[in-house]
Amino acid sequence: MRQRLFLLLLVAVVTGTTAGRAFALTDDEVVKAIEKGQDWLSKQQGKGGSWPEQKYHAAPTPCGHTEIAMFTLAYTGIHPNRPVIGEGLTTLLGRNLGYTYAIAMRCMAYAHIQQKLSGETRDIVRKAMQMDAMWLCQAQGSHGGWNYVSLGGSGGRYDFSNTQMALLALREAALAGCEIPDVIWQRTQALYFKAQQQDGSWGYTEGQKTPGYGSMTAAGLASIFITMDNLNLASGCPCRGGKSQQSMGDFDRRVDSALTWLEKNFTAKENPKKGGNTHYWLYSVERDGIAAGYKYFGTHNWYKEGAEHLVKSQAENGSWGSIPNTCFATLFLYKGRAPILFNKLEFEGTWNAHRRDVANLTAYIEKMKEQMFHWQIVSLRAPVEELHDAPILYITPETAPTFSDEHKKKLRRFTDTGGTILLEASCGNPQVRTWVRAFVKEMWPEWEMKPLGPEHGSFQDPHPLAQRPEIFGMHDGMRTFLFYSMDDISCPWQTKAFAGRDYLFKWGINLYTYATDHSPLRAKLQERLPEEAKDRYAAPVAAGAKKALKVVRVKHDGPDWMTGRNYGCWNLVKDYVQKKAAINLTVNESGALPAALGNADVAYLVGTGKIALAADQKQALKQYLAKGGFLLAEAAGGAIEFTKAVATLVAEMGLTLKRIPQTEPLLTGRFQGSAKGYSLISGVQFKRTLRVARLGQPNAEFMGIYDGEKLVGVYSPIDILFSATGYDAYECRGYQAQDAKAVAANVLLYLTAG
Repeated sequence: MRQRLFLLLLVAVVTGTTAGRAFALTDDEVVKAIEKGQDWLSKQQGKGGSWPEQKYHAAPTPCGHTEIAMFTLAYTGIHPNRPVIGEGLTTLLGRNLGYTYAIAMRCMAYAHIQQKLSGETRDIVRKAMQMDAMWLCQAQGSHGGWNYVSLGGSGGRYDFSNTQMALLALREAALAGCEIPDVIWQRTQALYFKAQQQDGSWGYTEGQKTPGYGSMTAAGLASIFITMDNLNLASGCPCRGGKSQQSMGDFDRRVDSALTWLEKNFTAKENPKKGGNTHYWLYSVERDGIAAGYKYFGTHNWYKEGAEHLVKSQAENGSWGSIPNTCFATLFLYKGRAPILFNKLEFEGTWNAHRRDVANLTAYIEKMKEQMFHWQIVSLRAPVEELHDAPILYITPETAPTFSDEHKKKLRRFTDTGGTILLEASCGNPQVRTWVRAFVKEMWPEWEMKPLGPEHGSFQDPHPLAQRPEIFGMHDGMRTFLFYSMDDISCPWQTKAFAGRDYLFKWGINLYTYATDHSPLRAKLQERLPEEAKDRYAAPVAAGAKKALKVVRVKHDGPDWMTGRNYGCWNLVKDYVQKKAAINLTVNESGALPAALGNADVAYLVGTGKIALAADQKQALKQYLAKGGFLLAEAAGGAIEFTKAVATLVAEMGLTLKRIPQTEPLLTGRFQGSAKGYSLISGVQFKRTLRVARLGQPNAEFMGIYDGEKLVGVYSPIDILFSATGYDAYECRGYQAQDAKAVAANVLLYLTAG
């Protein structure tokens, strides 16, 4: 599987399909298409709660449309308290069905509806779901397949369309708590293995007489993933001597073969090698991309291309023609747009010893959060932008990786642009442990990797953990950007060890919560850092007589003086003030001690705790200010301890620190001469941690540093520079990105006024 993925990603990169282009289709358009589809489906419901039916194949009576419509509406978020679901549920519960397609769809509808019910109604629906699951189990043939009607364990006719629908329903029932006998999964897995054709495809029935085609190949691949997830939980576990057990070579070969077929034949516009049933095909192939963790089939971004085709082909009334087609299209758009929670890194070597570890963790988080998430496999051959498809990059080597210099630069660029890495020594492999120690020192030499204490946010929020994994971390002053487990944590995820190791699954929730600071994850077609629809600081601003400014970062003992430097915050501010006010800003990020500040217009002082300056350097800073220099100090992340440190420093220099009133130019934007800034006295927005605390105080906040009556500097207890990037840092007490840039601009505009 690894080699096939290598080639797939290489082709995608060479042809430019991973180049991070803006999508022609926006997520807003996808959401509108989903809503139009839901609305059309709802309007087709009759007064009795059912949908117009059609008699299919061997069905004893017309049925199926009501079941698939109810499943679609329930799955795509329509609540049971809506009349369309309530009336439809009454119809479903009263139907006596004997048709595999209809029962499978009804079972899936029940599985999703019951999640949002309570009391007696929930019990009734769960019982009905269990009865449908039981019917499907007994309807399976001895060969492992399903027919339109029950086979009752016999060896009669079957096809892979009925079979995949039955299997999908049993999967949903199992996820909802139904006990499905292992023999059901075993029979079906054996049947799919037997029927897979030499080119990796599947046909409608077993044998080369029915050539393989798109929807059945996609269904076959998705089905063997389902059987594996319910049968083969070990996948290399338990570890022995720092190594995983032998992998499932036969399964990997079959998956590779099917994926190669899909790679060669994928198109979003028709069912490959068959024609027709395009919506059914897309519904089927979507499950492969999600189950396997692939963004691309060959050079094709399957969700982007499928969504573009469906949105373009949707009728004005919101349908895609028939009820089934509209259901399949709506399901594709809805399910496929779910956010990516984890990217799993593929590299040369053993990178996927526990192939379903993060898939199972993602499924657990989905259930706990009652929200859809996906996971994905990525390669360092892709651009950094694609590594940011998820907030967390998961690296789990069991052999020491050999990253090229280019790959190392991408990993560093990933963390320097707000990404978080979870690194595990798979099976606690001793060689990997040795490699990790050298690797992190090479990659992030500025900081030290240390054990995380019990107070760390990843152990507390939202699930306080009484039992914790032993995790090391690297913190850059703003956030822990690297988490490392020297012991194996992926086997418990792989084997779904909920009973004994539940804390590891809860830690997975805490980890992504920490990495995102509770921010909602973006849908697939959303940009990572989109421009806000409205520039809240669109009013014109202007520099004064001085058009150029020089900023120098102040050095002090300890690593705090560098805080935020790795994120390129000043470069962003530099571009902003050039664009908005034509200020030519130069920034020295290498840092200088106060005695070496020279002719800098702005001395930038940042930190999170104590300011370690020798007495002579404090005196040098005071002299710099007395000669006309200006000090801009800020608490990185809004660190409260730094406020105390600044107050101490200011007092030791014989200066005064006091709050700047809202009537002063720095906040009103009304400067001397031609300089003009932003009004920061109202409408200012803050990051999550300050949002509630600043209710009723929608203004920027500065403390003035005074030499007598002269303002010689400002201190911000609220984070400015890092916040301007738009990146997330756990419990960062900062401004929203637009506001942070405006706040920084006002300080610089004030200085141009002379």
